Amino acid sequence: MSIDLYLHSLNSTLQAFAQQVEHFAGVALQAVVSLRSEFDSFTGDWRWQSPVEFTALQATLLQVLLVLLLGTGALIAWSWGVYGQVITEKFVRPSTLKEIEELKLSVAKLKLPKEHSPRI
Repeated sequence: MSIDLYLHSLNSTLQAFAQQVEHFAGVALQAVVSLRSEFDSFTGDWRWQSPVEFTALQATLLQVLLVLLLGTGALIAWSWGVYGQVITEKFVRPSTLKEIEELKLSVAKLKLPKEHSPRI
């Protein structure tokens, strides 16, 4: 019973969030359209023609793309905030003298020409 209540709550929250994102994207698109009309009225008789005229489908696809890009960027920023220290410690730590010597020995065993040997 509590799982059903949790799923219903999660579904309604996600639905409300999606509606807010859709509303925000619509407001942003209206702002761009009004900005363009202001620009057109400012330029007077000289009409600037856009090289691309968006259809309703293209505008919707642009909204979806922008939402996905912003969402992905937000998730990357959040993930880096949570796991950034672990990643840095794992992959961006200074090499020890022992590791450098082991690398030199393993490269020497390969007997590579000088131009193909790593610069350690």
